[in-house]
Amino acid sequence: QRRPEVSGRELKPTPAFSVPGPGLVHIAMTLDAHYLRGSMAAIYSLLKHASCPESLFFRFLATDGGTAPGVGELRSALAASFPSLRFEIYSFRADAITGLISASVRAALEAPLNYARNYLADLLPKCVPRAIYLNSDVLAVDDVRRLWETRLPAAAVVAAPEYCHANFSRYFTDAFWSDPDLGARVFAGRRRAPCYFNTGVMVIDLRCWRSGNYCHRVEQWMELQKEKRIYELWSLPPFLPLFAGEVEVVDHRWNQHGLGGDNILGSCRPLHKGPVSLMHWSGKGKPWDRLDAGRPCPLRVRRNDEDGQLVK
Repeated sequence: QRRPEVSGRELKPTPAFSVPGPGLVHIAMTLDAHYLRGSMAAIYSLLKHASCPESLFFRFLATDGGTAPGVGELRSALAASFPSLRFEIYSFRADAITGLISASVRAALEAPLNYARNYLADLLPKCVPRAIYLNSDVLAVDDVRRLWETRLPAAAVVAAPEYCHANFSRYFTDAFWSDPDLGARVFAGRRRAPCYFNTGVMVIDLRCWRSGNYCHRVEQWMELQKEKRIYELWSLPPFLPLFAGEVEVVDHRWNQHGLGGDNILGSCRPLHKGPVSLMHWSGKGKPWDRLDAGRPCPLRVRRNDEDGQLVK
């Protein structure tokens, strides 16, 4: 299958006024109609807990055209809710990725916009050195600059919390592990043993991403997945074979994920034990859907008397 041509110019020209200044924290998120309430709540929480809200620059990715709200409508909604928000919206061409998307257990995971994170380095201005990528189903309860200041050594392209207690092998199929050209050979020579990490919260070195041609490398794994099913989490695992074992580790407090339950039932789940800086409703049970259905899931947290941080 021929790989679709994807470039920054094809996806969207860079607006002149989006050239960043020093000291900015660049936060990348997707925008669409169904997740808009989640995005608005996430933006509000990030601004509320920021030590300097004016330093946050939001870079939103959105598909334009079809029946979904266009970029202009989304821009108006953001400006009406946050008149002083510093942001730009970048159009993502859904047809540039549709042919590479594999079938999923949940329709939302097949949405082209779910893969837009792969193309951040093409979409954002070349003068943006790094970005925090956040899913739209998160809430911050801490100053995001602390995450922004994560050290990224030369050997690391991505920083994220790792979950080494999870059974890493189950994220890939038997076909992957039994293939002599795949399996353990993929992870040989990594800095550490490979562990699962969630791509809903990442710090990405965009310059290293571009120089390493990671956009194309992610697409190669997606093409292989179309040929023979080798992994199970659809939008996530193209990052796993590339970065597992090479991720710069971030404290778990920055991705208290799984609050949306699994991908089938979306059952209520509690927070993990420990400090909380960012809550993530990964899974089927999004909080706005639960509120609409009259079945919200309460979360119990308390503030630590010693440092004022939220803890489970």
